[in-house]
Amino acid sequence: MPPTPNHGFGRAIVHATTLTAVCLLASCASTPAATTNTNCGLCGVTPPALQHILFVGDSFTHGRYTPVRLYNNGGTQNATTGSNLVFDENYGATGARAETLETGPFGGIPGIFAQFVVEASLNYDVHIEAISETSLQNNYAAASSVIDQSKWTAVVLQEISTRPLTVALSGDSTSDPANFCASVATIEAGVHAAAPTANIYLYETWPRADLAQTLAGSTTSPSFATNYAADLTLLGDSYHNVYYSAATHDGHIAAVAPAGEAWMAAWAANDANSNPYTVTSSLPSLWYGLNAANNPTITAPDYLHPSIYGAYTSALVLFQQITAKDPRTLGATESAAASLGISSTIATQLQQIAWQTVSNESSTPINQTVDPCTLTH
Repeated sequence: MPPTPNHGFGRAIVHATTLTAVCLLASCASTPAATTNTNCGLCGVTPPALQHILFVGDSFTHGRYTPVRLYNNGGTQNATTGSNLVFDENYGATGARAETLETGPFGGIPGIFAQFVVEASLNYDVHIEAISETSLQNNYAAASSVIDQSKWTAVVLQEISTRPLTVALSGDSTSDPANFCASVATIEAGVHAAAPTANIYLYETWPRADLAQTLAGSTTSPSFATNYAADLTLLGDSYHNVYYSAATHDGHIAAVAPAGEAWMAAWAANDANSNPYTVTSSLPSLWYGLNAANNPTITAPDYLHPSIYGAYTSALVLFQQITAKDPRTLGATESAAASLGISSTIATQLQQIAWQTVSNESSTPINQTVDPCTLTH
């Protein structure tokens, strides 16, 4: 039987061993038992059991651009201890799983997550199975042999950005909210058939600026800024509704990781610029945009994939929802932020945003008139 779901989706269901304290010299060196304990040779604390976690998705999981895409890649296939390095299940694969649009091996947002769990003294073996521009339905068709394995203690699912939306919002004829919900149910059943106690999380992504701009119309219109802000919110609310609806319909999802809502909270708190089209701002952009050097090469701003700031925010939300650890404890000296080029000030702001978002999370629909899982287009 699958694990009992968290119907409130306010906290992730986490294996008890994940939360077991790690034996640290600083915390127990003065304990008399430290010299005699056989659990860790140092103190009376058993190290946490190794967690095997798989992230499934597309470029919103691997990040598309460097430095995020390759961050902390190079993990091992059959790890017996935790690491900050991610194993890319599709690296070197052929056919539908071949990495042709971007080069790997991927680390991506799972790589940032892996850095966080090492810093939090947790024991995770992190894997990624990400195919660019691919829906969960097609991803599962190509990689069910990877996804349905008994070793996984957690699996994270991210849908291609247009699929959970209606065609009216995305402008994409392949949009199909009901298909997304059905794909979640299919993959959940497959994972739990192989790994009955695995926790399955839905990684709710963010509203795309390019879609909001299309809905709002000409950027030179006097009403553009107002319309754009409303449409960005509409997109964000739509993602919230469909991801939580998919989780509720399935009934065996541990939690939704509301990364997109953390992006919206960062905009509301004026910690990031929500309008790259008509607003010149010194605030960081959560979308990638356009940089002096871009890998892969692009010639126009990208307002759908994450920047280092957007990827960091998303990884913080995943970290809290999956491990139940407060991301604020990572602090100003957190090393992933430093490696990616994020200042300590911005890092702590985003940690606060992530904590507030997950802590105040609600599965209640927002301005919803129709259950999105019933909508085919």
